[in-house]
Amino acid sequence: MRRVAVIVAALGVLALMITGALDRVLLGVFVCAGLGLGWLNAQLTWKSVTHVIRSETASKQGLVLSTAVRLLATTVLAILVAFLARPNGIGIFFGLAVFQIVVVLHTVVPEWKGLRQTP
Repeated sequence: MRRVAVIVAALGVLALMITGALDRVLLGVFVCAGLGLGWLNAQLTWKSVTHVIRSETASKQGLVLSTAVRLLATTVLAILVAFLARPNGIGIFFGLAVFQIVVVLHTVVPEWKGLRQTP
């Protein structure tokens, strides 16, 4: 997750530079907020899964409930920010989307390379 954090931070700086050049710095700030919210969600997911795995009474219901609460909170917060800070608030969704793309690529690319090397 450290590498993802570095990539996300670099993308946040890039977003601020691009939106600053376009005189839309607040949009860049909300993109960074979305990236940060995605990273926070990933960290909370990691802790939740680790807690369930280490628990003696691991239950799928607990994991499903914590995931649902986290997704609901993330969604409500993003919608609220986007609505209250129109039109620049929409950047939070761009940040969340970019974060998900980075995480998926960070996970899939090494696996794909491993599959290609297997005879």
